[in-house]
Amino acid sequence: MILTIFVGMKLLPIYSFLFILTLVSCFPVNSQDVESPFIQWEKKVIDLGSVLEENGHVQTSFHFTNKTNQPLVVEEVITECGCTTAEYSRDTLLQNEKGKIVIDFDPHTRGGEFAKMILVKTNVEPYTDTLILEGFNVPLPATISAHYAIEKAGLGFKFDVVNLGQVFTNEPKIKHVDFFNFGEYPIQLNQIQENLPIHLKAKMIPAVVTAKTRGVLEFTYDAQAKDDLGFFDEGIKLALLSNERKELSLKVLATVHEYFEPVTLAEKDNVPRLEIKEMEIDLSRIKSNLVISRLITLENKGGQPLHIRKILSNCECVSLIVPKEEMKPGERMDITVIFDPKGRRGIDHKTITIYSNDPIWPTRTLLIKSRIN
Repeated sequence: MILTIFVGMKLLPIYSFLFILTLVSCFPVNSQDVESPFIQWEKKVIDLGSVLEENGHVQTSFHFTNKTNQPLVVEEVITECGCTTAEYSRDTLLQNEKGKIVIDFDPHTRGGEFAKMILVKTNVEPYTDTLILEGFNVPLPATISAHYAIEKAGLGFKFDVVNLGQVFTNEPKIKHVDFFNFGEYPIQLNQIQENLPIHLKAKMIPAVVTAKTRGVLEFTYDAQAKDDLGFFDEGIKLALLSNERKELSLKVLATVHEYFEPVTLAEKDNVPRLEIKEMEIDLSRIKSNLVISRLITLENKGGQPLHIRKILSNCECVSLIVPKEEMKPGERMDITVIFDPKGRRGIDHKTITIYSNDPIWPTRTLLIKSRIN
């Protein structure tokens, strides 16, 4: 059988890390997976979504219940940075009484995704409880017209593509794209989006963006629903409603990878393991009118069957012949790489990417080098 070949092409700042490290060294922090026996929180993580700077401070509340058999007092709330402040009552809460901690977020700070840690210390809890405030901050640019210079359907964007980067199959990835409504009328998304693929959803924040104001398009990319691997460059069309029906054309870029659970050291020899004899193929000097072929040896060094999910080349000039998709433990297989240099000159580099069910190294990229006369 011949395998079908396709051709195509929250990190915290260092100061935040040092701050958290200092806090953790002073106060042992409970795991997020272990519920405190003393305080019952309605939510320990709150997502503010997209926060536009011009809308000012945003407030939210973490609600909790005293589940101890003694009076409870919140003694201290420590926030990660000056952009978040906390207000809370020091009143005594009896058993099963409820309380709350109000968090104020100041969006006048660096933009992008954020996840702020909040530590809560009480008189009965031996350790601090850890809360997380997260969201996407959108600072106000100095010059609207220069920042949102790319205009589409009356909306201004900073970039003409939506780049989601790497997306994994275990969970959808969200991308926020801010824009400015240059039109004279409010604009919103049509409730029915007939031209969106099944793996992509769009939401406008706020739901209606008035004239001469900013908004955010929130894209959710579901790699599981995409049901494919590799790099994708997709054109999409969003149906908009304003004084008239409009269509917004955008390009969405994403590289989809299969997700695997971490493998322990004891398990590494019992899982599929792809070994490639040569990761770099040097064809040296070749002629542009001569088609070249080479063999690449693959071997399953693991204890379970190895499945070749997909093989991609970044150029139509490279084709491959793959005898089969599954390799038993210890089995070897040669794939044939065929390179047609017609119309090319000088130093030339091409890549081949192999996707497999090797959980340790599921994506492998080979380099083909040549100098074409």
